[in-house]
Amino acid sequence: MSNYKVQDKTFSCWTESQDYAMKLLEDGVEYVRVLSWNEEHKDWGLLQELNFERGIFPKPHFNTWTLAPYYVRFKNL
Repeated sequence: MSNYKVQDKTFSCWTESQDYAMKLLEDGVEYVRVLSWNEEHKDWGLLQELNFERGIFPKPHFNTWTLAPYYVRFKNL
């Protein structure tokens, strides 16, 4: 089961969804939405909306507009 969705692609791994979101941003996509599957409601819900112009790095905490601190450290961003 895919738990995350970025644009039109689904992922079972959150880290892979973040990698794809970063690739899209680096390729020039202005906004990237990361959705998560809500089993109770049987629908996709917004997890993150990333945009380089607004900033994607946690200051100092993660929110829906930033990457998770562990992901930033893991990828040496």
